[in-house]
Amino acid sequence: MSGSGHVFKHNKVVAKHIEKCIKGGVTVKDMMASMQHLQEAPSTATTLYKVYGNYIAGIRAELVGAVGAKVIEQAMDGDFKSQEFYLKSKGGWSPSNTINNTDQEV
Repeated sequence: MSGSGHVFKHNKVVAKHIEKCIKGGVTVKDMMASMQHLQEAPSTATTLYKVYGNYIAGIRAELVGAVGAKVIEQAMDGDFKSQEFYLKSKGGWSPSNTINNTDQEV
């Protein structure tokens, strides 16, 4: 229940449109404009996130997880670019911070 006393529920047609847009990489601005012909479509981004915010977050998390899994799979299979990307983004690795042990005397 919102602060105004109204109960918001997801409209299945609007939710499907939101999912399609998010999975297609459409901006929120363009998504909002493209759904205004739908019955019960939110008319502002504030309302969009109030009603569908958790739904949107779930879709985005699912996408990030799927892409991340693919990057990790490729890295584990030996793809250098995927390995480098993963190490830079998740491992704190940087080529400039790597110590080359062959240049140092022990």
